[in-house]
Amino acid sequence: MSNQVARAHTSQSNRAKARSDADRKTVFKSVVDNPFRVQWPHVPVNIQNSVLAVVVSMLGGVAQHNLDREHASRKRRRLRGFRDDRLSKKSRSEQAVPAQESSALTGLAEDSAMHTDTSIPDSAAAPSILQHMVVGINEVTKRLEALARSYRQTIVPTTEVQSTSGSSGPSTTSRLVIACRADVDPPILIGHLPHLVAACNSTGKHSASKTSGPDGTWLVPMAKGAENTLAEAIGLRRVAVILIESSAPQFTSLASFLQNVAQPAAPWLALPTAARPITLVPTHIKQLRTSAPKDMKAAKERRSKERAAAKERRRSRKQEIPKQVTLSSAQ
Repeated sequence: MSNQVARAHTSQSNRAKARSDADRKTVFKSVVDNPFRVQWPHVPVNIQNSVLAVVVSMLGGVAQHNLDREHASRKRRRLRGFRDDRLSKKSRSEQAVPAQESSALTGLAEDSAMHTDTSIPDSAAAPSILQHMVVGINEVTKRLEALARSYRQTIVPTTEVQSTSGSSGPSTTSRLVIACRADVDPPILIGHLPHLVAACNSTGKHSASKTSGPDGTWLVPMAKGAENTLAEAIGLRRVAVILIESSAPQFTSLASFLQNVAQPAAPWLALPTAARPITLVPTHIKQLRTSAPKDMKAAKERRSKERAAAKERRRSRKQEIPKQVTLSSAQ
């Protein structure tokens, strides 16, 4: 049993009907909590701020790079639209020109437009951090799912372990997932991240690395306002989740702050060994406070009468519809 203090939830359900409290009594029902739950890790505020500061310093130049790319993309789209307008006007004004001459003029126009597009100066070289990070809820989810899939194993009767995936495993042994939990609305959008990170940590076959610190995947939820800070550092409108691999520059600085941060784990997914037997979450039984009729027999009879009356009303409505159709057709 859990030693936690009981919490009373007094919110009224939207589907609940108005009932008289005089005919009902308070009862308690036992509900078994889900044992396969993974909680968000508890990270102190000072560690959150330190990690955020290091990540922002690692993202130097990323915002300007993304802004330059967006500016160049908009310029290319404007020139492409201008080229299409000129070609459409030219084709309408030269309908009497033979087909060979028209195709030649169109080819010259396209060549000149392509030359104009390629004359746009390219943006500066992409920062190296972009090769070691993933941004966005969908992209981070795909990355974690791929990691968990590559770690998947099958135990055969000969007690040998064979991988069900053809991949040789990830190239890096550790990574950091930053989730702006306080800024995401609704929170269910990132509610799956603890379970995915726990799956990677529990089923992964990691090898120790002296340069990147402990292996595994860290999950750090951030306080409110972190999303705006990351969005400004990356040059995007919103940044809810970001994943940084251990191969990124300055990752050792992050690992130094994360040494005392617990990594989410799912013990039921780990391969049991003699040194590490399988462990499950202790059983937690919750008491649900609700109400029940004082006279159950009378309540059942009243409910049966209400169902019969509702059935009779539906039947009478079905009989009235053909009569209304007949009268309207006769008029």
